[in-house]
Amino acid sequence: MKKIKPLMLTFFVFFFYVGFLQAREVVLIGDDGYPPYSYQENGKAKGIYVDVIKKVFDKIDGYEVKFKMLPWKRCIDNIKKGKNIAFFPPYYSKARLTWIDFSEPILEEQTIIFGKKTKLAGKKKWPEDFYNSTIGLNDGFNPETMGGKKFSLAVKMGLIKVEEARNNYLNLRKMMKDRIDFYINDKLIDISKFPDIKRGLAVKTNWGYLGFTKKDFEFSSYFNDFKIKFNDALKELKKTSEINNIIESYIK
Repeated sequence: MKKIKPLMLTFFVFFFYVGFLQAREVVLIGDDGYPPYSYQENGKAKGIYVDVIKKVFDKIDGYEVKFKMLPWKRCIDNIKKGKNIAFFPPYYSKARLTWIDFSEPILEEQTIIFGKKTKLAGKKKWPEDFYNSTIGLNDGFNPETMGGKKFSLAVKMGLIKVEEARNNYLNLRKMMKDRIDFYINDKLIDISKFPDIKRGLAVKTNWGYLGFTKKDFEFSSYFNDFKIKFNDALKELKKTSEINNIIESYIK
């Protein structure tokens, strides 16, 4: 027995050590100014996507997730340059296929128009009823992705002006001060600090994804394995009620 116990201990330490080495750390970058979906608070990553992705990683063997929250334009730049393996939560567009591999869809979001009650009054048709207006978007948000093809065309033709600000809060504050007329973002964003701002027309439905860089040289040894495991685990998670439970926990 005295000989067996040290031998068993050796095997236990060996397999524990091997298992530890196999847990590869994956750093995902996310939008730091898109509450309730993706944001940073006191240096900590928070939001619906953060919580969903954590649940996905609970189902993946061999990987552990770390989050780094950045301004959206920096997220895009990092992914285009291959500095990070993936980011969240880009919407799908054909133009992005040149530099992103999209994951399995994660969440369905609905973008709407926000504005003061007096300015929204009588506006029932999108985007025609909003011609000659200035509409806010977050930095790096694509007009067509957020508001649809007709909206994007109206912007290109000069029928609607678009101004960008860094995040939800700054755009809402600009609208309160009448520096912009309206703002487009997801229907669930928190507007509780701006009582004069109301929710208006629904303008588009989008799915949010994890976007994998196509410049994967730095991650090539595990890139495909990670993508497959992430997508498979996400599919399994979507069969449960866990994602809906997470969303409901953020609704105010």
